[in-house]
Amino acid sequence: MKLFSLLICVLLTNCIFGQQRFVIQTKNYIPEYDTVEYYIPKTSAEVKKFPAVILLHGYGGNYSQWGKICDLQQLSDNYKMVLICPDGFKESWYIDSPIRLRLKYATFFKQELLPEIFRKLPVDSSLMFITGLSMGGHGALYLFSLNSEVFRAAGSISGVVDLRASSVTKSITKVLGVKSTQNDNWDKYSLINRIDILKQSGKPLIINCGSQDFLIEANRKFAKKCAEEKLDVCYMESPGKHNKDYWRLLLPEQLRFFRKFVGK
Repeated sequence: MKLFSLLICVLLTNCIFGQQRFVIQTKNYIPEYDTVEYYIPKTSAEVKKFPAVILLHGYGGNYSQWGKICDLQQLSDNYKMVLICPDGFKESWYIDSPIRLRLKYATFFKQELLPEIFRKLPVDSSLMFITGLSMGGHGALYLFSLNSEVFRAAGSISGVVDLRASSVTKSITKVLGVKSTQNDNWDKYSLINRIDILKQSGKPLIINCGSQDFLIEANRKFAKKCAEEKLDVCYMESPGKHNKDYWRLLLPEQLRFFRKFVGK
């Protein structure tokens, strides 16, 4: 009987904690179903809801990218936050594509992903945050600019804040059309040209970029423009390249930043 009870306890623990996933079975706005990986803090059962951070992956990655870079369960436990990793389909750039009718990720995010997160996970909807790496840094700030009422703060790590500065031109061409001075989609969807929208939110941002990153100059220009417009932005650059070693080091920094707004 004791052994049976122990097995039940272990099974229940495995159901509650550790890497878990759910699938949003829809094709209304996206080309295929979306898989969401998530991590819930190991804590007392008395805690019903937690602050949550949506983590967006980079170009070529998927929902599992962050989990391969960091020990997300440990971070979830340390910061007492639910960590949520949706799939951005390798190169959606987290937007509603003006040229691909079956790729409306921003609409999917608002209409289906967020409601499913609030329905399925023990998150406090008043304590939501969002960040991402590279393409996901662009995505986090872009989706925040559209849905700032949902989030307390947003961040970017090695983010593509100016799409024209990206090295993966072919990928962006698939969602915005050919890169040219005449194609203003490349400017319309770039965060460096959406600072007025970010300012209207009145909410804080945290921007990190490695000093050896090929995107450093674009991030410096973005930070300078934010300062000129008097946005509440914490901008930090430190030694590092556009790689997993830098992202692993900086994610805890951003989680600490977000935790400052819990309880305020």
